[in-house]
Amino acid sequence: FLLTVPHPVASSLNAMEHLATVWDRAPAVTRSLAVLPLALHFAGMAWGQHLQVFLDLSFIRVARGQFWGIVTSALWEPPNGLLSILFALLIAYWVLSGLPRLELAAGSGRMLMWIWTVSVAINLTFLLLAFLLHYAWTALGWQSQWLLVPCHGLMPLMICGLTLQSLANGNAQTTFFGIPIQSRYYPLLLVSIFALLSGPAVLRDFAGLAVGYAYTPLGLESLLPSEGRLQRWESASCTLIFGRKLFGGHWVRVTESSGGMDLTGSQQALPTHQGYHVIGRARDGNQPAGNSTAGTQFVVFGGSGHRLGN
Repeated sequence: FLLTVPHPVASSLNAMEHLATVWDRAPAVTRSLAVLPLALHFAGMAWGQHLQVFLDLSFIRVARGQFWGIVTSALWEPPNGLLSILFALLIAYWVLSGLPRLELAAGSGRMLMWIWTVSVAINLTFLLLAFLLHYAWTALGWQSQWLLVPCHGLMPLMICGLTLQSLANGNAQTTFFGIPIQSRYYPLLLVSIFALLSGPAVLRDFAGLAVGYAYTPLGLESLLPSEGRLQRWESASCTLIFGRKLFGGHWVRVTESSGGMDLTGSQQALPTHQGYHVIGRARDGNQPAGNSTAGTQFVVFGGSGHRLGN
């Protein structure tokens, strides 16, 4: 007697097993970055207006004294129908599948401080761009909505990470719907496509793009805490976050990390045989053009290198 499982059921079971495996492997910060935005997204269906006051960011909100969005906006993906739910779930899956390797390499504390530092830099850049565009529109006598444009979610942070990794292998060649371009220009082209689809809302992605291109020239890496300070924070008895098992995930201490992370190109952040773009197929500049063995997958954060914060 053989029990035949229908193909859709078997596929669902395999998908659930895969998600369970991805969740089990995710360390503390990765789990937090996946769970908190998703939980706030569903909570927003009932208390959206109240949560928006504390989590959303726009120039007009900051002008009214609601400046805390500069710190919290990355956790907020407002609900807006079925598509927004699917997008929030997709972002959570990208986080769970893409960040664990980086967190294991860098350590949870370093990862958390990098995310916080870059997120604040993106939000400040967003506010500056919104003000400049509003000033330009007003000077030209056009009606401006830039002060009302919101900035929220993890997508700007992902755009920044993608830009850093594209610059790390900037001479590599990739194709965008058959158009060959250098890897360093890929994020700019991608965000430009987003601008055609999203209009003014793409300003947050341009902010992430700007921080990605300016990360090394501005020395943002120097803002990260040193290993010694992170170790003191992780060893403190009164800490609420550092050293804790967030959502059951293991906190990777500095002494447990496996070599740090490099998104700036001082060492190779991504293997040259592996595609790493959302759309298109990347290849190294020394790789023959006819070689099509490279895979294509969405990887925003990855690789190993020197430790950040020293």
